[in-house]
Amino acid sequence: MFLKNIWYVAGWTTEFDAGDLAGRMIAGEPVVFFRKQDGTLNALPDRCPHRWAPLSKGRLEGDDLRCMYHGVKFDADGNCVEVPAQEKVSPQLCLQPYPVAEKHQWAWIWMGDPAMADPSTIPDCSYMDAPARRFKTGQLDYKAHHALVSDNLLDLSHVAFLHEKTLAAPPEGEPEDKKTGQSVGGAAGTRIETGVRYENWRVGDFGRAVVQAKSGGTGDVWSRLDYVVPGIFISRVATYPAGTAEKCDFGTPPADVEPLSDNISCQAVTPMTERTTRYFFSSGPRKADVTDEEADGMWKVASAAFDEDLDMIEAQQKIIDNHPANRMAWIDADKGPAMFRQLMAELMRKEGTPVEAFPPNRSASDTVARPDVVEAAE
Repeated sequence: MFLKNIWYVAGWTTEFDAGDLAGRMIAGEPVVFFRKQDGTLNALPDRCPHRWAPLSKGRLEGDDLRCMYHGVKFDADGNCVEVPAQEKVSPQLCLQPYPVAEKHQWAWIWMGDPAMADPSTIPDCSYMDAPARRFKTGQLDYKAHHALVSDNLLDLSHVAFLHEKTLAAPPEGEPEDKKTGQSVGGAAGTRIETGVRYENWRVGDFGRAVVQAKSGGTGDVWSRLDYVVPGIFISRVATYPAGTAEKCDFGTPPADVEPLSDNISCQAVTPMTERTTRYFFSSGPRKADVTDEEADGMWKVASAAFDEDLDMIEAQQKIIDNHPANRMAWIDADKGPAMFRQLMAELMRKEGTPVEAFPPNRSASDTVARPDVVEAAE
């Protein structure tokens, strides 16, 4: 089962072209997206009420959508406006439209009660609107439960091991001891209202393989990562002059201190079915920090790392499915993922959605039962 009363990322806004019908599976529901003639993005259930034929195989007629199985036609609000050779239209032929919003380069969809859909509650991914960055975007489809993808993003201590030849590798031409410092792990997470936050400083000489151009110099590296429901990753990593961390008492750097380099990333995890997940990702170093060639090189490394995640998590899902009765063991790095699962479970109970295992052999109740996790979340 899935959390419904929440905004999910349906895709990049550029995916939905005028005149096209785009079928998607989101949180277990088939959805068809299309643009009206004025450019407004609409979403309806991708299922004709008559014989459940997919409307994404239909055709647009102005702002209306016609099912190409028996010709039933709907307006953009889901009202049935025509049944060929029939004068009266049954109310059962009408569709409930989904609330949709386009914000921060993404198309968002609300899968629950339309009356509760408030675009102001969409997570702040305004980093992606900044014009002075060299943005790269992509997406991957996982054959795995969405919770496993979230677990991966909530505990970046895996970077030093799974990504030892990509994200954790030293810059080209530098020795092995210049590898990037170990990324903040799940044990460092703290609960915020809508998710989990990681914030830390790494002081010293760190590699620049991913978030910094080779010419950018070294210093104190500050990072903040927010992971908010239902699975939105918002991070910023900036390198400041040496000594900055100590000057601000290892807290958030002041706005009037200019970083040597600055890179942001917004990512999203959208469940399609119980065993398929779509993962959207981006990277945006400042134009002043990197050339186009450097940005391309950084993106190549990051994309290779995302492929490494995909390979590992899909393999993990296969083992889980082969041993559904077994339970995973615990390490301290599981604290962040467990807090997020706890929050998701709370929201699902609140809306009356059954809380199932996340994934089958690690239930939400299992992961939040430890006192240290519960205390950390309070």
